[in-house]
Amino acid sequence: MACRDLQTALRVILLACLGAVALGGCERALAPADSRGLQPLAIAKDAQRFRIVPGESRLVLLVYREGRMARLGHNHVISTNQLQGEVYVAARAQDSAAELRFAVADLQVDEPDLRTEFGDDFPGSLDDSAIAGTRSNMLSPKQLDAEVWPDIVLRTASISGAWPALTMDIQIALQGRVHRVQIPATVNVTGDGKLMATADFPLLQTELGLEPFSVMLGALRVRDQIDARLRISAIAD
Repeated sequence: MACRDLQTALRVILLACLGAVALGGCERALAPADSRGLQPLAIAKDAQRFRIVPGESRLVLLVYREGRMARLGHNHVISTNQLQGEVYVAARAQDSAAELRFAVADLQVDEPDLRTEFGDDFPGSLDDSAIAGTRSNMLSPKQLDAEVWPDIVLRTASISGAWPALTMDIQIALQGRVHRVQIPATVNVTGDGKLMATADFPLLQTELGLEPFSVMLGALRVRDQIDARLRISAIAD
């Protein structure tokens, strides 16, 4: 995919990326992300707190190219395993709540093992210098502006369903804006104080009011749909 195309795609998917179930921890102190406009997190009195296990949890975004000239580009894998936050588990799922945070600077581009893991749509490793350049531009003031807006926050507005199959209404705070998405998630709590959650779901850029980037009159463009994969491991405090 053309460098400018990918840079723009990354900025777009990061607006979409956090339509994910939020659970968390805090091994590193993050600067407060922009939470203005976020609905407060309601925590039930009987809720048990769990925190994320960094390194054992991961968010992956699968980005695809399309168009008549799609063969000139590449599909891409954007990821982070440095998730932080908390989840509060009550007897009723509806009384539970969660928040997730991560640093924009922790996002990685096209790690070889992840390209291999996600199969034939992501063949081979990409050039290290090209990846580094793309990531640098992604974090620059013209893109995600990581120095000014270093963190992204997810916070539940409401939860419906019954354990373990839930639907979460998620607020996303990014660069001073708040977006809302609904995602399905599976959350299991074991008797030894561990929580595991998974969420696989599509996200449409246009549903966030974004126009998928394209070049050559649309002959090479970023597909509107992005596929998100979230795996969370958390432990009880």
